[in-house]
Amino acid sequence: MDALETSMRLLSAKKADISLELEQEERRPGKRRKREVDLWMQIVGSREDQVHKLVRKVKKSPFLFRFMWAYQVRAQANEVDKLREMGRFDNGLTLDVKLARGYELQPGELVGQASRTKRDEIWDCLMKKEVLRVGVWGQAGAGKTFLAEHIHDQIVRDCPRFDGACLINVSQEGTVGTIQTEIANYLELDLTKMSCVYWGARLRAALQGRRLLLILDDVGKPYSLEEVGIALERDGCKLIATSRSREVCEQMNCHELVHVPAPPEEEGSGQLEEVWLGYEAVDEYAWGR
Repeated sequence: MDALETSMRLLSAKKADISLELEQEERRPGKRRKREVDLWMQIVGSREDQVHKLVRKVKKSPFLFRFMWAYQVRAQANEVDKLREMGRFDNGLTLDVKLARGYELQPGELVGQASRTKRDEIWDCLMKKEVLRVGVWGQAGAGKTFLAEHIHDQIVRDCPRFDGACLINVSQEGTVGTIQTEIANYLELDLTKMSCVYWGARLRAALQGRRLLLILDDVGKPYSLEEVGIALERDGCKLIATSRSREVCEQMNCHELVHVPAPPEEEGSGQLEEVWLGYEAVDEYAWGR
């Protein structure tokens, strides 16, 4: 029994060390734990329960009858020793996986020179090495989201500067927590297992080394990127913020500002032109954005 309990303590300590090492490795981009490691962790957890139950049964047995448990004790000791040997993982705990760039939103075709000019203006700002934050502002319905979605899809399809793009619809009623949750969903992170106090730090660690374009769409008030957990770098992540307010973009310290003007009206009719920044007038859903 002494030998079994000692081996079990060593195995539990190894499991705890591997769990900590996995936590550190999985924070790095493109690292995912091997399935055999996951299965080993589950088996060890089950073996811990079995050994603890056996220990309690033996200790509760009258002294003269404890020999009846000898076979089970030896069997458990052998299984624990096997698990300790299997837990060496000489080839590492994680796999290198190709990170997903994201999914295309397919907002529709850009129509007209005005739309292409604005898209190119935003793109040129984004490609400047010293520019980490780009603010796109204009009244509701001007086409900010439409342009942001086109930039997003261009990054997702193929852009060597970025590993991918993530668009978050902040909305006028958004909070730091909702932004953090959306980014975590994109990164496939589970923040529910920790206090929200640590969400920013967890996102910051997960984004370290990544080269993502993060788009905060329809921002109604300024947000602290440090509080959210977004760290911007010249060779790392960059940000586009769209807002109805120029002041919001300025308060978020955007290095470049792009104004998207309101859709023009036909003379005398007060009706919107049929095409402006790629929207077709019949598409009421698109126009509403």
